[in-house]
Amino acid sequence: MKQKTLLVTLLLIMGISCSKEPNKPILVSTFKGLDTEYLVLVNDKLTLKPSIENQTTAVEWILNGKKVADTPEYTFQASSIAGTSHLLFRAHNINNITQQSITITIGKFLTFKTPPNTILTLETSKKLSDKKNIKWEMLKAVSPLYRISDIKANNPLFIAIHSGVYQLRAASNSLADTLIVTVQQTQASALSPYIAEVFDYMPAPGQFVNKLPKYENGDTHEIMITKAGKYIIGTNSQEISLGGWGGSVTFGFDHTIVNVSGKRDFRVMGNAFETNINKRPNAPFDGNSEPGIIMVAYDKNKNGKPDDDEWYEIKGSANFSAEKEPWYAFAKEKGNDIQTYRDYEMTYYRPITEQVDVDYKKDDFVTIKKYIRWTNSKGQEGYKTRNIWHQQTYYPAWIKEDKLTYKGICLADNGVNEYKFNGSINKEKMNYVLYAFRYGYADNYPNGFENSAIDIDWAIDKNGKPANLPGIDFVKVYNGVNKENGWLGETSTEVSGAQDLHMLGISIDTVK
Repeated sequence: MKQKTLLVTLLLIMGISCSKEPNKPILVSTFKGLDTEYLVLVNDKLTLKPSIENQTTAVEWILNGKKVADTPEYTFQASSIAGTSHLLFRAHNINNITQQSITITIGKFLTFKTPPNTILTLETSKKLSDKKNIKWEMLKAVSPLYRISDIKANNPLFIAIHSGVYQLRAASNSLADTLIVTVQQTQASALSPYIAEVFDYMPAPGQFVNKLPKYENGDTHEIMITKAGKYIIGTNSQEISLGGWGGSVTFGFDHTIVNVSGKRDFRVMGNAFETNINKRPNAPFDGNSEPGIIMVAYDKNKNGKPDDDEWYEIKGSANFSAEKEPWYAFAKEKGNDIQTYRDYEMTYYRPITEQVDVDYKKDDFVTIKKYIRWTNSKGQEGYKTRNIWHQQTYYPAWIKEDKLTYKGICLADNGVNEYKFNGSINKEKMNYVLYAFRYGYADNYPNGFENSAIDIDWAIDKNGKPANLPGIDFVKVYNGVNKENGWLGETSTEVSGAQDLHMLGISIDTVK
């Protein structure tokens, strides 16, 4: 009996279980919250406090081969001389020792502080101030959601979404600076991923104008701007109409939306949808796509208003030509105007009468054929018709002037009469399908589709060159197509809000 007891004792000492049950797994000390490298200014302090998981019986910190602490938290005091120190952290338990080596570089670094989603101008030291072709690189980032606007500029713009320490390097040949940018939240309230303010609302004549939002007698331009804001600010997501070609809305956010490389950054909400009724063989995406051209700007003068800031054009898939659009060939066959006009100008004239035509017939769906006259810079003219669905005036009722002129880009006509395939609901044999452009516009794809999202890197300057923006604060959307679609009425871009995709945690790869 004594021999058996002695054997069991020896087995336990050796860590061998005499039970028939499987051995329990050995718990390993694990921890997180430590990096392998740190940069510290001379005479500065660095406090390290890892989060230790599982059972740990002891910890120790070893600096340059000498034990300096046995507490969970350790504060490193940098010397007054630049150099490198080596720190080792160990966590012990009854079964094992887990450790991590840390390199701490002490130096005279350039330091900056900025809130999240705020543009910061980076600066080099004097030794690089007169150098050309400085190259910037990110050494260490707490998140990939950041932007350096120009890696070859002397003073590039930096912006990041997540708080933390970002380490950068600026170099010219053998000379180099190391910069530490601390992104730290300073606002008490959280930022919103949605529209924060509407600065202007100026629709062109259209069938939903004076209804979305609703005009009431005595409303001024300022009142209509406020009403538009009530529709699309925040999560309201109610539609406002921009009317015919050129009609616009301008809005902004309470922060700068970061231009993250390789990702789409924001989305302008609309009411585009797919009908699934088009019988054309191998038809591309179609239904109700009423593309709005998007302009963007960042608050360069930091006054919170889109006043003296430069506007940049989001280069969509057809801003210069629609030839690569999948519906281009049969739009051309139908006689659509498939040209893209980059210097387009259009003037609308106040209607002479609101009275229906004497020869009006209900099955025509048009109550006034020659309703609102228009002329354009291409020597063309025509009329906006009024239909039976909307009997209010289509001309913005708060505008005192008898004519309205708009300028911008006019896209190819994407509204194709597909009566041959789909039949018709009226005697004029009209069944219009509004085909979607591939990418780059508002109210073009349904809000949940990836191709409704916009990459700020698509922005171009007035010379057509990439703008390389760090981010944007303001957006202007205007209707990009001049088209009457039979009984459907004119193509009229609708806007129901906008989203900062990064702030919502939505990751969508860009289109090259």
